[in-house]
Amino acid sequence: MGEKEHLAVPVQERWVEEISVEELARYGPLAEYMRASAKIPGWLRGEEAKAMASLVSSLPDNCVVVEIGSFLGSSSVLLGAALKLRGSGKLHCVDPFDGSGDAFSVPIYNNILEGNEGKPLRQCFHENIHAADLQNWVEVHQGSADEISKSWRHPIDLLFLDGDHSPQGARLAYESWFPMLKVGGIIAIHNSNPREYAKDHNGSRLLALEEIHPPVYTDIHLVETTTFARKAATGESFPH
Repeated sequence: MGEKEHLAVPVQERWVEEISVEELARYGPLAEYMRASAKIPGWLRGEEAKAMASLVSSLPDNCVVVEIGSFLGSSSVLLGAALKLRGSGKLHCVDPFDGSGDAFSVPIYNNILEGNEGKPLRQCFHENIHAADLQNWVEVHQGSADEISKSWRHPIDLLFLDGDHSPQGARLAYESWFPMLKVGGIIAIHNSNPREYAKDHNGSRLLALEEIHPPVYTDIHLVETTTFARKAATGESFPH
């Protein structure tokens, strides 16, 4: 989708989604949270959202899930709910909560936030998590991806990259967090499908093209706009 076409789509039509009655019946207990997630402005929708929830359900007991870029918590609700329904694990949300990002995204963030009565982004996120009763499954780490990574000590089972989508920002987040992803762990890179991107909004796509390949990763596949892969080797085996 081109830049002009992208900008022409109203926020409420593009980033708030309704869940059908059929889907509510099909997904059982998760359906309630899918509906809650879909009503929060965000970008993890459709088949990729369902794939993400299914993936979380298959992770080891007491899994560690890290989400880089949480915004209002739409995807956080989906990930946290999958952990709650399985009964173990923790979602760690890393975000500066200041509406920053690549030059293309920031005006869109500001447009969405104007509808939140002037509330700080962190407060809006907090309210959405509590409304879904997921506060015991979500831990917030406020700060930039590279800052938070410096004090991180937990091996990661699922790393979801969905923060700054500029080439520099996407690569910095990846290089900061890749070492903590377990061998056998899963990386998910949102906004990385092949399409026309606005200027400096293609960082996640470039990252997927340049880094997500064997021998470091296996089981590489794309679901809508998200690239999934399983880490098979350490950083030393990276072909550069």
